Amino acid sequence: MSNNSFRDILKSTGLVGFFQVFKMFLGLLRNKLIALFMGTTGIGIWGLYLSFTELIQGISSLGLEKSTVKMVSENKGDLKERNISIKIAQLTFITFSLFCSIVAASFSEYFSINLFGSKDYQTGILICCLVIFLNSLTSISIAILNGLREIKKLIYSQLVGVLVGNVIVLCLIPFLGSNAIPLYLLIIALFAFIPVFFSFRKLKISNVRLTFKEAFSKFTTLMKVGLAFWFTIVFTTLIAYLTKVFLLNELSVEVVGIYQASWTISNLYVGIILSAMGVDFFPKICDAIINKKDTNSIINEQIEFGLLVSFPFILGILFFAPTIITLLFSSEFSSGASIIRWQILGVLIRLLGFPFGYAIMAKGKTKQFMIAQFAFNSFDYLFIVLLVFSVGFDGLGINYFLAYIFYVVIIGFYCFKYLNYTPSKYLLKLLFVILLFLLSSLLTIYLFENLIVNLLGLFILLISFYYSYIQLTIKLNFNVIDFIKSKIKK
Repeated sequence: MSNNSFRDILKSTGLVGFFQVFKMFLGLLRNKLIALFMGTTGIGIWGLYLSFTELIQGISSLGLEKSTVKMVSENKGDLKERNISIKIAQLTFITFSLFCSIVAASFSEYFSINLFGSKDYQTGILICCLVIFLNSLTSISIAILNGLREIKKLIYSQLVGVLVGNVIVLCLIPFLGSNAIPLYLLIIALFAFIPVFFSFRKLKISNVRLTFKEAFSKFTTLMKVGLAFWFTIVFTTLIAYLTKVFLLNELSVEVVGIYQASWTISNLYVGIILSAMGVDFFPKICDAIINKKDTNSIINEQIEFGLLVSFPFILGILFFAPTIITLLFSSEFSSGASIIRWQILGVLIRLLGFPFGYAIMAKGKTKQFMIAQFAFNSFDYLFIVLLVFSVGFDGLGINYFLAYIFYVVIIGFYCFKYLNYTPSKYLLKLLFVILLFLLSSLLTIYLFENLIVNLLGLFILLISFYYSYIQLTIKLNFNVIDFIKSKIKK
């Protein structure tokens, strides 16, 4: 493995990761205030509105975010082709997202009753339809900036938007009740859109005239890749929507809030890592996909890096889940600790499958990608229904863990079949070490009481951080702590 390659991953992940951490901090602060002033019911209502906006936005996106990144990245050396790709992506995205927002608004009464069991939330649904359109405009601008590899401009514009929008919302939460949640979503969406839009305008992409043949050809290419991502996004958000409605009907809105909070915590850190890595990884794997040796190396490097920077934090969440959920939300959410522990095990497996999915898409195997995603989401929903009916609340979280096991087996098989993927010796060794850490952690949690668990957990956690630090130092060929100190001094 090349040290320079590992450093490239760190550099790109670090820049995007900084933004994700900042966004995470504001999100946690927002959730904390909602939990304090509105309780589990407030978080539940927030989660239901969020599921609605994500579902309709997923439907309206056509998967164009990823296909736009791919096409713009591939044509960045040909300005005319690049500009044609950008124009077609914009027109398609804007037209379809506007259409879907209007259609969703016309069914606002239905969604209000289906989600909340009442017509009282119809106005909130209408506001969320505007949120959906604004988020779609933001998404296409982000995709274009990403495809052009304008990462600094992208991060800066997103940073400004997230900061302003969330600060306004944080100031409003103590004074307004749960009825204002759609307004909070609108404020966040509006201020996320404005700076990203102006960053894109500054690029001064020249306008191009298109023949119908050129437009149709580019549209077809965009849709070929985009539809696979679109299917995944729509099905994933649909399952999230159905899951929350199911929990609402079978249990309560408070349980929806606890489940939403638990999912947020379990995916918090790794979500940041995967989002940061994905910005650089997809264009990179698209460039290398014709060379199976390079592809194999890039996949292994990405998994190894993701595991090294994530697994100590995963162990930390596993040990201190009760404390974390109480600290970030409130004592009302403490029963979600068991959900977090099961989900965080699923998140670890998700780390393994993340590069496989992108590699399969870069290879153009859209059917196989869709099968794997369909399997994961189907199993996730199937297991949660079976577990709730059989063991009730205590079964929540296990569904996520089991579903990701099936997903990694399927997507890993496809990578082996179409890319001749084989794990590196270092990756196998790393997985064995992580397995030992996990077994010792789980035994500690289930064999000992709270105080001993915390003490032993802290000891195991320190060892895992030290191991990860040593391995990263070797792979990067420089001292990570000294590097951070030098940056701080500057």
